[in-house]
Amino acid sequence: MKLNPACLFLCCLITLTSWGMGGNSFLSAAAKEAPHIVFEDDSHDFGDLYKGEKASHRFTFSNEGSDDLVIQNVKTSCGCTAAALSQSSIPPGTKAEIEVTLSTNAFRGNVSKTVTVSSNDPEKPHYVLTIEANVLEEVVAEPRHVWFDPVKLGQSATREVDIKPVTELKLKITKVRATSSLLKLRYKKKDDENGYRVTVSTKKDAPLGRFAGDIQVFTNSKRQSVVVIPFSGEIISDVSVFPAKVSYGVVHKGEEAVRQILITVYKKDVKLKKFDVKPDYLSLHLIPDSNNYLHRLEITLGKDVPVGRFEGNVTIHTTSNDQPLLTIPIYGVVREG
Repeated sequence: MKLNPACLFLCCLITLTSWGMGGNSFLSAAAKEAPHIVFEDDSHDFGDLYKGEKASHRFTFSNEGSDDLVIQNVKTSCGCTAAALSQSSIPPGTKAEIEVTLSTNAFRGNVSKTVTVSSNDPEKPHYVLTIEANVLEEVVAEPRHVWFDPVKLGQSATREVDIKPVTELKLKITKVRATSSLLKLRYKKKDDENGYRVTVSTKKDAPLGRFAGDIQVFTNSKRQSVVVIPFSGEIISDVSVFPAKVSYGVVHKGEEAVRQILITVYKKDVKLKKFDVKPDYLSLHLIPDSNNYLHRLEITLGKDVPVGRFEGNVTIHTTSNDQPLLTIPIYGVVREG
């Protein structure tokens, strides 16, 4: 029997259509066999907080899918925020919480931070939560950061910081301290206003190199019991180098990597004589400064470095009586490519 071509085409079309409908149903059923994360709210505004306060909020979420929801990672956008998960595996139809805590020590004014929740939800594997706050201050420091210009070895430098309230608080400082033993601190009440002056000095026996940390001023404020003031500076002689150590991190074998050292010459009649580097698969290239102030030294890690951890150093020879040699350690790890 010979089939009519039009009839044959119609039969094929019906068959394909039926298969397509069935296939879609199959795919839909498969898609439903998956977890589905749903948050009751994905943002929270703490409103006004005073600097130094901590505030927490619990984000509640549920698994509205048909398979176990697994929270793989909870990542905050900065170290000022912490997130605690009540449980990592959430069966279908159940709830869990993520408690997010904001520390306001480092902020003032409007603050917005995020928390990224990663899970095995195929539709939304990364869910972003947002917390906000307006950070107020009851006690302020001026300046907010203490910076010491390069201080000559064996000498001392002094900076002053004024501490005052911005409310009706009758301010009282109970103590001050620094996170570095290189500083001396004194404070006294100012006669003409409701405030204090903190005197910050470097010690004469401070060693060569960069230093940094925080000054902590303890007050009688119930809202802001501690005022934190960052400080930084450098003790120098005739020559200084930065960084004090050179790290290549992890390098794949066969790759060429370059790092740089900045060499600052503070004494004009001091010259850089020569450079030594170990091991021999490291090479040097000096980019001199015609004014003999800020030189750049490039250190290239060659392609023939053996696999494993390596260590070495660069030695800078100078005409300085105080610093004839400066040695900078070098280290890193080479892995198979």
